[in-house]
Amino acid sequence: MAFSKKAGGKPRKFGTAAQKLFLAHLAQTSNVTASAKVAGVMTKPVYDLRKSCAAFCDQWMKALSEGYARLEANLLAEALSPPASNMKDSTFKQKQMKARMGMALLAAHRATVRGVGATPAPSRSRDPKEVQARLEARFAAMRQRMSDDDGTPK
Repeated sequence: MAFSKKAGGKPRKFGTAAQKLFLAHLAQTSNVTASAKVAGVMTKPVYDLRKSCAAFCDQWMKALSEGYARLEANLLAEALSPPASNMKDSTFKQKQMKARMGMALLAAHRATVRGVGATPAPSRSRDPKEVQARLEARFAAMRQRMSDDDGTPK
């Protein structure tokens, strides 16, 4: 069970209810820090649980993917809607800043969510045998791509 500190210094559990809050907010925003705050915990126990629990890691990836899709759709809708003719300059600047922040979030999570659902999330295990197996699979894939490029195996 992961813990976090409350304002009073007492540890607070990152239990099932807090996990559900975190994942729901992550699916809405793609923002880990804000989602942890909504769940009432710091980010460290959240990341620790993601590393140690494959089921939570899978839920995290699904929520992040959903949040990414929502963010992308919102940014697209914003880009396609014409600005009001009587919009104040400060309002226009705020909208630009929100769009820049959204684009930064998309860029930060693009590689993470690309292909989620098609392939399982990578294992977070540190077991030497599993790490070796993952590395060997990556090397085999690289060798295959290299042989595909020039037609000869290397």
